[in-house]
Amino acid sequence: MRKPKLTQYKDYETRVVFEVMASYQVQVIFTNDLFKSATRLGSKPSEEADAFCFNVKGERRSYIFLKLNAPESVVAHECWHIVHQVMAYCGVVDMDSEIVAYHLGHLVEKVYDFKKAIRAGKAKK
Repeated sequence: MRKPKLTQYKDYETRVVFEVMASYQVQVIFTNDLFKSATRLGSKPSEEADAFCFNVKGERRSYIFLKLNAPESVVAHECWHIVHQVMAYCGVVDMDSEIVAYHLGHLVEKVYDFKKAIRAGKAKK
């Protein structure tokens, strides 16, 4: 993984692609300011949000916004929303638990790999 760099929104962003699911794209954003980061979409989370997802209507793309200190439970919760959206976009009606678990595990692993890369980059400074 390349060294994460701050975006113009002062957050970190990477892309996860589900190649076997219509190449559905997920933009993963870690931030200290959910509201500032959400301005890229013209959307905003609720005031009490710890994280949120945004699905681009009619496109095979979603966003997941997480605080840099997001606990495992929040990461898993938001990743579930994304996996559910990926399945719905691809027309999956019967969400076999093993297929869902595989894709959820894949996304959670990618999110954590990115989070670790951000931490490693900050530690070197």
